[in-house]
Amino acid sequence: MNGLVEPVLWFIASGVFTCIAIYFIIKYFKIGEEAKPFILGWILFVGAFTIARTIETIRRYYVGSYFDIFNPFSPSSPIPFTITGLNLILRLLYYIVAWSAITIFFFILEKYIMKAGMQKNTRYILTLFSALEGSFSVVLYFTAAAPWNLLIVASIFFVIAFCPVIFFIYFAKHAITRSQRIAWLVIMVGFLLFLIGVMFDLPETALALYQNAGINIHLEFGELIRYGTPILQAVGGTLVGVGFATIYRNV
Repeated sequence: MNGLVEPVLWFIASGVFTCIAIYFIIKYFKIGEEAKPFILGWILFVGAFTIARTIETIRRYYVGSYFDIFNPFSPSSPIPFTITGLNLILRLLYYIVAWSAITIFFFILEKYIMKAGMQKNTRYILTLFSALEGSFSVVLYFTAAAPWNLLIVASIFFVIAFCPVIFFIYFAKHAITRSQRIAWLVIMVGFLLFLIGVMFDLPETALALYQNAGINIHLEFGELIRYGTPILQAVGGTLVGVGFATIYRNV
């Protein structure tokens, strides 16, 4: 039964993201021209991430296995990040599509929200860091998760995970209406939940914590992580979608 619950939760999460994408596709044809570029970028992000998440669910539960990349119950055997064949191809495809989606999200956020709202040019730092994160994540599988590579991945992820929170707080503080202020706070909470769901689903997180802090998260919080991460991603994505829908309600 447990083996059935996990993939079902992930397919439900993919279904939630599909519904979000459909909602904003419908909205795209009803809004003003000024808001369309951002909404289109958001649709591309949600759509691409849905595809990536579905690919990973199929790989993990029907091609490979949950612990084939890093096995917390036998940390050194097999060697972490040494999967091969179709298993490796699907995993790399997941990274490429997922991080392309996240890069798109940060690009539209920096171009249409941060630059306009803060009147400052962020020089697309978050966009660049997202692209680098995706690239170094792929390299993990060709270096057997070498410590230097793992450090780079962890450092970049920290930046792109927490810097946007500062921007969301700024937008909430300077929002014109109460509903917009609440919407930015909802987006901030949703973004954090989504990223926590992504972070603890990554095998590199489990490996980094085990190697650097001696923490085996799957021994301590195994079922919570395996069942909680799809729920966090689905709830977080929904909250971000609700926030953006509120901000662009009357445009």
